[in-house]
Amino acid sequence: MFRFCLILITIFLLLSISEMNCFITIIPVVDKMVCKFNDRFINATFTLEQPESVTNQSVSFEFQMVREIKDLKMTVAYYAVFNNGSAVNRIAKRTVDLCTYIKRPATDRLVKLIYDHIRHNNRFPTMCPITTQEKYYIRHLRPAAIRIPAFLPESNFMFDTNYHTGVLFEPMVEVRYHGRMMRI
Repeated sequence: MFRFCLILITIFLLLSISEMNCFITIIPVVDKMVCKFNDRFINATFTLEQPESVTNQSVSFEFQMVREIKDLKMTVAYYAVFNNGSAVNRIAKRTVDLCTYIKRPATDRLVKLIYDHIRHNNRFPTMCPITTQEKYYIRHLRPAAIRIPAFLPESNFMFDTNYHTGVLFEPMVEVRYHGRMMRI
């Protein structure tokens, strides 16, 4: 009888656990954004909306091209920050030719992960060269909604996104995000 009761209790616990929502994920929480742009190429504005919220904060950008851009490269770098900034470890760095990427998005899976997420309800370049006076925007991009690769640690972070153009690799836009990865 004792064994039968133990089996029933075990089955009941397994069924109740399988019905619970046990989804755990890591999300980025942005504490600060720093944006610089070269006004010879582009005019830009940016905002961090609801910075005190963990899951509902969002980032918005507005861009207007001042000159025609024939080639555009993007460099992204992710840094894990430990001990209140005294230890900074670069975990990933990648440079992507965006004009090539726009033509063939399957060339870079990590960039495609973010690109596919932000292309809905936003307007940004879809072909090169990028024409003068063209306006682009990324509105209400929620960091918490971006799928985070499993290799990133739960720690403070810096995420740099730099856009460069021309043979001399002139900087156009530099955006640095400071924040923390949080398990929810």
